[in-house]
Amino acid sequence: MGPKKKGKKSKAEIEAEKLAAEQEAIKAAEAAEKKRIADELAAEEAAKKKKEDHIEYRTMELDRLKKSYEDMLPIIEARVAKLEMNKKQIADSEEWAAFTACSYRPRITESELNTYITETNDRPEMSLTESLECLNYTESIIEDLNSRVIKMKSEEVVDEGKIAALQAFVPKMREMCIAKLDKATVNILQNADKHLKGGGEGKAKKVEMCERSGNIKVGMWVNLIRKDKFRFLDLDFKEKLGMLITLPKQFASLEVAVRGVHFPYNQISARFGTKDLVLGGVFQFDIIHLPPMSKKVKGWVMRKMTEEGSRVCKSNWPIGNADGVISKAAAKIKCCITLPEGLVVDEDLSVKWFHPVDGRWTTEPIEETEYNMETRELRFTTVSTGSIAVVQDRLTDLCYKSWSLSPFMIPGGGGCVNYSIITPRFVVTIEASSDGLCRLTSPDHPALAELRAKRLSPGDILYALKSAGINLLPVDSDAPKAKYVDAEVNGITLKAPEIESKLYEEVSYLSTSFDFLSSRWNNGLGAGKSCVQVKETDAFTGGTDLVDYSMCVIEFDEQSSSSEDAPGVGVCVGGVKCSLVNSTEGPSYRNFGADLVDNTEGEVFLGKCLENIATKEAMGRVNGGDMNLLASTVRCLLQLSRPFSFC
Repeated sequence: MGPKKKGKKSKAEIEAEKLAAEQEAIKAAEAAEKKRIADELAAEEAAKKKKEDHIEYRTMELDRLKKSYEDMLPIIEARVAKLEMNKKQIADSEEWAAFTACSYRPRITESELNTYITETNDRPEMSLTESLECLNYTESIIEDLNSRVIKMKSEEVVDEGKIAALQAFVPKMREMCIAKLDKATVNILQNADKHLKGGGEGKAKKVEMCERSGNIKVGMWVNLIRKDKFRFLDLDFKEKLGMLITLPKQFASLEVAVRGVHFPYNQISARFGTKDLVLGGVFQFDIIHLPPMSKKVKGWVMRKMTEEGSRVCKSNWPIGNADGVISKAAAKIKCCITLPEGLVVDEDLSVKWFHPVDGRWTTEPIEETEYNMETRELRFTTVSTGSIAVVQDRLTDLCYKSWSLSPFMIPGGGGCVNYSIITPRFVVTIEASSDGLCRLTSPDHPALAELRAKRLSPGDILYALKSAGINLLPVDSDAPKAKYVDAEVNGITLKAPEIESKLYEEVSYLSTSFDFLSSRWNNGLGAGKSCVQVKETDAFTGGTDLVDYSMCVIEFDEQSSSSEDAPGVGVCVGGVKCSLVNSTEGPSYRNFGADLVDNTEGEVFLGKCLENIATKEAMGRVNGGDMNLLASTVRCLLQLSRPFSFC
């Protein structure tokens, strides 16, 4: 017999069960709502507590940073005072040397430079030799001016107005001297018959001369006797000037003079504001119309004086071409120039002509370029006259692949720091010494042998490298076209001036006792944050270099996590904070680690951060005050070469 079947539920039972379920649901909903409210209250309380904790931590941090700054202030003031005393001693020594030299050479001040320009303009007409001597002397003053300007750019407080005022004298002085040279040229042309030389053995007399003063060279030919026909004419000034100009036959019938001037500097940049890097100076090739020639009448020499004859009237090539017009079909003018020593150039160097209308360098009229690296002879042909030069992209050695700072000690010679920059072409190493001077130790390029033998100021050695063809003096306007190593597109993000300035100060100060190395993360952190690797050097202990680098970050305090967690509380003294973070250079790491190293905190000074990982001996060398001038020298190198933005 099967199981007994249950009876069918009554309507009342069904209603009761439904009511009970609804009551259970209501109770569950009420419980859930109570839990939600409790959780929200707890979360609000936790958030409130967290905010209070962040504010409390931030307040304590700012108080701690303020005290740290106040504790460090006497040390900084003492360091600055000693550095100023060292600089004053050097300045006094230089001023005394200038005074005892009894020189009339103008000092680099606006008043004395103005006086020099006025007195030079008031001088009577000069011969060609005198005008070149004036050019050479003036250029030496401009070298002093450039040295002063680059020194001013490396100072902690850069006076841009004063720099601009001094730089404005450069084009003024050069234009003044070129005017003197042009006037001397006019005098030669007006009296060309007095300069006829040669002749004999069936050869016609000719007007051909060359002069030089220092590295400024001028060669000139005047076509005074146009019966002398030729297929081509060599104006051979190689022995004295290192210059050879070969004119085509069309010149035989032209009433012109040809003048070739080799300026050992780039006067184009000052006049037109171009940014190209000109190597070895500018070769100025001019065709000049002759003034009316003299005539002898009954024993008298008659010279017609006209307005055009009293100035240099230049012509383009071919004769009659408008400015900037390039005629590819024109007869070619061949040139051979010996480049100055000390240039880092390749066999495939670029020779360009300056377009006077477009204000740019172009290779369009230049052909058949050949360069012999052994003899330094540069050969090319041109169908245009004007300014011609070896031109290099100023970004050739920018951006840097990496950079480093490493202190070391010279027995009996005090402390030094090696500053190395790896560019796309070279490893450039500059040795900074405790006397404020620097020495180039690499690259071992033959063209730099003379520079490696010199000891110069930080600015002068970087300027000399730029003149040689290695530009380590970037400016803000380079950023849009500069490209990081392995980057797909041009353009870099410059670090904020406050960040760069803080880095110069902190890194240079610590470089006398710590090794620094660039980080691959730096260029991706934006304008308000920078990072660099640091470790205590083993140069003074004979260690084995087994200590790993630590990663330090310098950033705007308002962008730090503690400031963002407690907005509105305030910012630290100076507005920039330093810290040690858990991040490494390993390629397996895809993100920059921003968490603080255990048992460390953000500090106003990087040295305070390093106290937790450095020995007392290392910090003693930093704070000892015996290497202030060395630290200042390193700062100048960093401030001028700007590795934190261009690496």
